[in-house]
Amino acid sequence: MKDIFIYKNNTIIETLEKLQKVGSQCLIVVNKNYSLLGTISDGDVRRAILKNNNLNLKIEKFYKKNCFKVRKSENNLKDYSHKTKNYKTELNSLHVIPVVDKKNKVVDLIYQDTENLRSNNLFKNLEVVIMAGGLGTRLRPYTNILPKPLIPFNKKTIIENIIDYFLKYDLKNFHISINYKNYLISSFFKELKPSYKIKFLYEKKPLGTAGVLQKLKNKKEKIFVVSNCDSLIDINLKDLIDFHKKNNFDLTIVSSSEIYKIPYGVCKIVNNRLSNIIEKPQSDFLANTGFYVVNSKIFSLIKKNQSLSFVELIKISLKKKKKIGVFPISSSNWKDLGQSINFEKK
Repeated sequence: MKDIFIYKNNTIIETLEKLQKVGSQCLIVVNKNYSLLGTISDGDVRRAILKNNNLNLKIEKFYKKNCFKVRKSENNLKDYSHKTKNYKTELNSLHVIPVVDKKNKVVDLIYQDTENLRSNNLFKNLEVVIMAGGLGTRLRPYTNILPKPLIPFNKKTIIENIIDYFLKYDLKNFHISINYKNYLISSFFKELKPSYKIKFLYEKKPLGTAGVLQKLKNKKEKIFVVSNCDSLIDINLKDLIDFHKKNNFDLTIVSSSEIYKIPYGVCKIVNNRLSNIIEKPQSDFLANTGFYVVNSKIFSLIKKNQSLSFVELIKISLKKKKKIGVFPISSSNWKDLGQSINFEKK
């Protein structure tokens, strides 16, 4: 039970990491005596990150202090139907409810199946695109022999690792863009004879990480999850799609919460003179993981046979006043296999 507890002095990044480590949508905020202080959900943490962009802030200003709770003497949630009116929104977002004794100490937890509270149509009209047409220059010399998608990783190819993630959610329709050594990729899947469906998006010339998506512009009312072929993501896909839909975003970027520490003292200079020296400063930022949720209407912004990066597509979308969201995740839930240093760690 204590795995789901957290303290108000914990930081935003610590809270995000714990949420994803325990696979929970909510943590119970307690003091050192395990008395209930409130709850904090994954949505609370993401809003805090997007509002402040400081991962080392403490959560004391962000958790819900007036949270729903159950008294130990009343152990049936149905008996609380007349008391939950003011907590309806919160209850729909929490999968765990604290049970407290007379002294407000958390003595038990009640779990509810929040998966059933979501729409059964969450994945309706959802398709997957894997961008596998790149040269893989960052992974040379490996990619001098094999295209990046077919390089072995964890006893499978990189692209199979990515596909396996989506198969967990029973998604079985894939579009795969191919260009560099495309005959090897298409031959691999022909021989593999997978149980899922694949449609190849052939690039006659390199079209960047977004140009080939123009081929999907006539897919009306569709939502696509687009993944680079070097991005391994380990998050709850239902949370991401729910976030995208509830906020009516046209495009959602999955971003990794990163902290970069400079291992030196940094000199601040004014008129050639030292004004200050800061020992080992650090910077917080949200890194683009190359994993997106995109409404099909965005693809109409791409010109036919136009070479376009996804970052350029995002910039065009911003100019066109499209609604773009950011879904922060912990750095521990993203592995960038496009860099040999990460690939070799496995």
